[in-house]
Amino acid sequence: MSAGEPSMTMEAEQLQRLLDALPALVSYIDSDERYGVANRAYERWFGEDSGSIVGRQVREVIGDAAYAAVKPHITAVLAGRPQDFESRLTYPKGRRRHVRIQYIPHLGASGDVRGFFALVADVSEQKRAEDARRFLADASAALDPAQGRDAGFRRVAALAVASVADLCAVHTLEPDGSVHARVVAHADPAKAELAARLARLGRPLPEPGARTSLLHEVLHGGHARLLPDLADPALAGADHLAALRELGCRSAVIVPIRGDACVLAALTLASAEVDRTYGAADLAFAEELSQRIEVTLQRVRLYDMARDAESEARRRFLAEQEARRAAERAAQRMAGLQRITAALADALTSEAVAQVVVDIGVAAAGAYAGIIVVTAGDELECLKEVGYERETVERFRQMPLDAALPLTDALRTGAPVWLRSREECSARYPRIASAALSGATVSLCCLPLVVQERPIGVLGLSFAEPRPFDREEQEFLVAVSRQCAQAMERARLHEERAALVERERRVALENARLYREAHEADRRKDEFIAMLSHELRNPLAPITTGLELLQMSAQMSAGERADRDDRQILATLERQVKTIVRLVDDLLDVSRITRGKIELTLERLDVASVVETAVESVRPLLVQRGHDLVLSVDPGVFVHGDRVRLEQVVVNLLNNAIKYTNPGGRVSLACAAIAGDARIRVTDTGVGISAELLPRVFEPFMQARRTLDRSQGGLGIGLTLVKRLAELHGGRVEALSGGPGEGTTISVWLPLAGAPSAPAEAPAPPAPGAAPPRAKTRPLHVLLVDDNVDAADGLRRVLQLHGHAVSMAHDGPAALEAARASKPDLVLLDIGLPGMDGYEVVRRLRAEPELTRSYIAALSGYGQDQDRRRSREAGFDAHLTKPVATEQLLSLLAEAAPRG
Repeated sequence: MSAGEPSMTMEAEQLQRLLDALPALVSYIDSDERYGVANRAYERWFGEDSGSIVGRQVREVIGDAAYAAVKPHITAVLAGRPQDFESRLTYPKGRRRHVRIQYIPHLGASGDVRGFFALVADVSEQKRAEDARRFLADASAALDPAQGRDAGFRRVAALAVASVADLCAVHTLEPDGSVHARVVAHADPAKAELAARLARLGRPLPEPGARTSLLHEVLHGGHARLLPDLADPALAGADHLAALRELGCRSAVIVPIRGDACVLAALTLASAEVDRTYGAADLAFAEELSQRIEVTLQRVRLYDMARDAESEARRRFLAEQEARRAAERAAQRMAGLQRITAALADALTSEAVAQVVVDIGVAAAGAYAGIIVVTAGDELECLKEVGYERETVERFRQMPLDAALPLTDALRTGAPVWLRSREECSARYPRIASAALSGATVSLCCLPLVVQERPIGVLGLSFAEPRPFDREEQEFLVAVSRQCAQAMERARLHEERAALVERERRVALENARLYREAHEADRRKDEFIAMLSHELRNPLAPITTGLELLQMSAQMSAGERADRDDRQILATLERQVKTIVRLVDDLLDVSRITRGKIELTLERLDVASVVETAVESVRPLLVQRGHDLVLSVDPGVFVHGDRVRLEQVVVNLLNNAIKYTNPGGRVSLACAAIAGDARIRVTDTGVGISAELLPRVFEPFMQARRTLDRSQGGLGIGLTLVKRLAELHGGRVEALSGGPGEGTTISVWLPLAGAPSAPAEAPAPPAPGAAPPRAKTRPLHVLLVDDNVDAADGLRRVLQLHGHAVSMAHDGPAALEAARASKPDLVLLDIGLPGMDGYEVVRRLRAEPELTRSYIAALSGYGQDQDRRRSREAGFDAHLTKPVATEQLLSLLAEAAPRG
């Protein structure tokens, strides 16, 4: 040991004693963060011998929480940067201190950092004093009278736990004597929920004789209480303090917050720090805070009084304003109601009423949209709307009565529906609120239109803002709906009266029309009867004359008869009988076509062949009238048609042209294919047609005025047949004339037929006027049954002249007896027999085994399709219409011969 070593040891010991005397922590820490030197203050702070700290790491001594806070500064000082900072550190065993720390780097000879010197001073008291002063200032600022008492308590508690206490609570005494926690706040968020739960428990009034809690004492006018140690056994029974201990608090103060004559509340501040014990300074701080709160509460009371006074003044002002606005609204509503009433006086239809109510009522009610719907059977129909979107209107254009809608509810119940907000509508009509309400609708009302206690419709109004629908507004809107209902009922009665008048007018017009038509029909009937009489007398006159000549011829001697040629008389008789038959056939054809009872036999026809046959049919009339006939017929014009009916069309056209053209005139017939149709055109140089008659020329029995001689002849049905037959073939007709004396042109268009599916040569039509060759029929035994003796006798003579044996009967039983006796080959049986008709006779004849081969033909004046069908169903083999032509009779005989 050198001579200087004792001196150095003494200096080290003196330095150590100097460091130990300092209240602050002084230490040296090497680059490995291990303590090289530590003064005795470490023993006071951490409860360990300072010698045992040397050699240990900083983290191990100060704990993880404090180490985490100072680690960044240690890193910086070991990098050569001195550190001077303050921090609130939590040391082991929950000790918390607010410290000021200085780290000074220790540099080696080469400038490297070998460690650092640490100086740690406890500035907690200083910080508490600063926090207290700052807290009082902040608390004074936080206690805003305008925010109310409880809001001020909450803000003070939040400030307190952020700076001067771990827990802050404010309790008040309730009228029943129990204690109520107004505010409870805790600095530790993890314990905030527990603090709130404990606050909700409440503090009931102690039982008589029981120990009064500290809170009750303070709230009942007691003085402030300092509780430096909450673990004191003497405080074990206090439930309020038990809650503080459960929250980890160790020391507390309770001070009263006084009003003018009583304690308003109790303020509790508590600390959870291990080394923190509240003392007189803390009690004084709490009392100062209480006094500041008292001042604030007085300001709150004054502020509340001022606010109440201001509110009352404002209420009165608003009431006056509302009364003024209510008076204005009442005046506006009355004016609107008067406008509606005046406008409704001129509304004579339901639509006009709806127009007035919607247009004026919507504006008067302050609505942005309105609608009127009325009952229409089982639905509601929109009568008038304004202001709604198109989609909304279409959605409610027609709606069922059982729909869950405000409109239908008002109609079903007869009571108004008031929906003051969208929320109320959604609550009452959850399924339709989003879909049914327009985007602008916030509130709405639906008012039933009631007539004699029966709802007939609904007035709906939509508003763009919430509406309270107060009593005055409801009365006004109900009055509008009543006016609307009454006006609609008046309109309905007016419409019914107008409809009745209109019906009476139409009935009168219809009666007048029917009278004119009946008068015209009666006139045309008289004219038709006159024409029919004339047309029948014309052929009957030569028939009568011819019969007289034949009778006279029968009385003449053979020499006298030789001088007469009866063939001319017979030809005349035949010609006139054919005229009568044609007249009857035309009448029957018009009837059948009109009733749709005619059937066509369609085939592919060359129109030229039809025209040729028709021309030959009318040639005798042409020659008789001395007309020239000009033909222009294109070949190869084909149509699908019934040959007989189309020949009838052309014959009628030619007959008309011939009859209505003066002798020596000209008749032209042209046929050509034009634009997909076959056109048949007949033109004459005849009397022409007047302009007033031309549009009706195709009507039945329609003819121009004629002279008494009726030289043209006809019944006025020829052109009717032409038109109907052309239409049955899918064609059309047209009549043109320049007027009386200018001639007439009648055109018929028929659809052209397509090309034939296979080439086939049409059979050549028989030569005009040539009868088909007929083989000689063997003699037959004919039974002739007819109640008309003259007609039967005539047929008998004809049959006998052709070599047939004839027996006759004039009723049904006689016919059955004769048939059984003679077993005839042919039975000509009249249907209209007396007693037993021909249908019954034929059924009985068919039941006779011996008569099964007999040919039975019906004779009847009825020749329509249903008559022929009925005779066929009864058992007849054929159906002949009276009068029977000789050629037709001979054909029937030829058909019956093979069976016999």
